[in-house]
Amino acid sequence: MKLFGSLVFMLFAAAGCATPGGSGDPFLPLLDQVPEGQDEVFLTAALGGVPVIEHGCVRIASIDGETRTVLWHRGTELGRDATGYFLRNTVTGTAYHFGQQMVFGGGEMPKNWAERGYPEIAKRCGPPYASGWLPR
Repeated sequence: MKLFGSLVFMLFAAAGCATPGGSGDPFLPLLDQVPEGQDEVFLTAALGGVPVIEHGCVRIASIDGETRTVLWHRGTELGRDATGYFLRNTVTGTAYHFGQQMVFGGGEMPKNWAERGYPEIAKRCGPPYASGWLPR
């Protein structure tokens, strides 16, 4: 009976780590939808790196190997084709494949701000943080 209880516990623990919908796809951190009547702010610094999957989250690796969690503006989606995962701008359809260098707009995000405003993303993906948007 103890073995059965251990097995049930492990199944529930594993289920808690699954991505929504159970698709097995990595988690794509997104910024909240901007409330109606407010303008969305897009930081304009040029950021770059290589999209990677780390601990089940989509992150961006810099040339020095450091990775960061980017909270993407709405209009960014995660896709997959025969070559693997990619980020896509839903307005233009332009895709940026994982493992390939990309440049995007955005800016650094303070750790305490990200952790207060997006606790689930902070728990799942961790620091450091930035916001990002794909070129149109």
